[in-house]
Amino acid sequence: MFTSVTVVLIILVTGYVLKSIIKPKNYPPGPSWYPLFGSSYVVENMSKKYGAQWKGLSKLAKQYSTKVLGLKLGRELLVVVFGEKNVHQVFTQKEFEGRPDSFFLRLRCLGKRLGITFTDGPLWKEHRQFTLKHLKNVGFGKTLMEKEIQSEMFTILEYIDRKKRKSINVKEVLPLAVMNVLWRFVAGEKIKEDRLRSLLEILNLRSRAFSMAGGWLNQMPWSRFVIPQLSGYALIAKMNQQISDIIEEAIKKHKSNAVEGTDFIYSFLTEIDENKETYTEEQLKTICLDLLIAGSQTTSNVVEFAILAALRNQAAQQKVYEEITNTLGDDIPCWSDSYRLTYTSAFLLEVQRYFTIVPLAGPRRVLEDTQIDGYLIPKDTTVLISVADLHFDTEIWDNPHEFNPERFIDETGVLKNSEHMYHFGLGRRRCPGDSLAKSFIFITFVGILQKYRIDCSNGVLPSDEPSVGLIAAAKPFTVDFVPRNPMVS
Repeated sequence: MFTSVTVVLIILVTGYVLKSIIKPKNYPPGPSWYPLFGSSYVVENMSKKYGAQWKGLSKLAKQYSTKVLGLKLGRELLVVVFGEKNVHQVFTQKEFEGRPDSFFLRLRCLGKRLGITFTDGPLWKEHRQFTLKHLKNVGFGKTLMEKEIQSEMFTILEYIDRKKRKSINVKEVLPLAVMNVLWRFVAGEKIKEDRLRSLLEILNLRSRAFSMAGGWLNQMPWSRFVIPQLSGYALIAKMNQQISDIIEEAIKKHKSNAVEGTDFIYSFLTEIDENKETYTEEQLKTICLDLLIAGSQTTSNVVEFAILAALRNQAAQQKVYEEITNTLGDDIPCWSDSYRLTYTSAFLLEVQRYFTIVPLAGPRRVLEDTQIDGYLIPKDTTVLISVADLHFDTEIWDNPHEFNPERFIDETGVLKNSEHMYHFGLGRRRCPGDSLAKSFIFITFVGILQKYRIDCSNGVLPSDEPSVGLIAAAKPFTVDFVPRNPMVS
């Protein structure tokens, strides 16, 4: 009897091991899989070796001579796509509109599969449309939003002026400005500064701690019980609690009509009264969470990289300033000026290419068996999109590792090549906040360069090598803002 049981167990274990290491037929090339962990160790080692996950995956793809890299992280099938054709396919085709239903993503969404960022199907379609429509109804993407951005730009300029030419770390002020604009349309008011700074710090830690694939916490959810700090679970739990407190307080104030005007939360609460099936307070909380996380760092990081690029490229900074002076003079910048400030727009496009904020876009879940480059991508496979690799593709860009705004200007002085930029994604999952991001980046950068020259604060140029986690961020640096007008104190 004991012998029979032992034989059965051996057969079962052997079967499980073989199943875990045998790749599906015609699956994309990639490293070998090992029991339990798949190719996780290979991915982790390559990411550490090359300093960023997207760089490690790019090297792996080149090692296996493929534009579609096939991996397995734990029990999860994962494919990474490279090259413009494949990137465009995943961004735009309906088969790739799904989102993974993983422990990590549920944890990110306060433990539920809700919101608009990491849901799919009818709930996602209905609520994304509702969110975009009602944000627009309260002024998002319109003149009112531009005025809010201009107001925050003046706040930034006042902050610089108060420092009296002392060296400044712009990370102290830029993220707050973006969040103030965003939360004005979501909740009708600003978040208290002390709470906002605390929240931004946690979001910054979260970004550095996790890869887009979710890290070991996603592959081994039980680790949260054994090593809550090391696994990152304690950090996310703390972030979730803080962000929940902010959102719940805002909802409570709206339910008692303590906030003046109109905003997204009021619109959603009205809808709850009329449609209780999918319009719930839990869904409202998670959508607010999605909007906060989406707007918390990406936009401000682009402006920070633009300031860093201006510091490191003084000739380009001077050209931007001269164009602003000759075209705008002292007029307050607005988004429509981007069509007149060609070199400035090219400079900002180059910033977003050279410092790709989201190097690995996604994750997407394949909704049905499909093919990329002739390889089978099984249903429910997770797909990551290597945007950074595309932004440095030598088939598209000459000398891609050189910072060169002129690559975006043709011989007639018109902008070109912007169709090769995927910093906001494409298709129906395109970033819903791109109008805020584009306007804030342009107006804030132009407003700063209009009034100040950006100089090195200590005689040593800061590195242009970003820190990359979930998103890319500039390594800490300070600059001197020297008034363009000697009369400015």
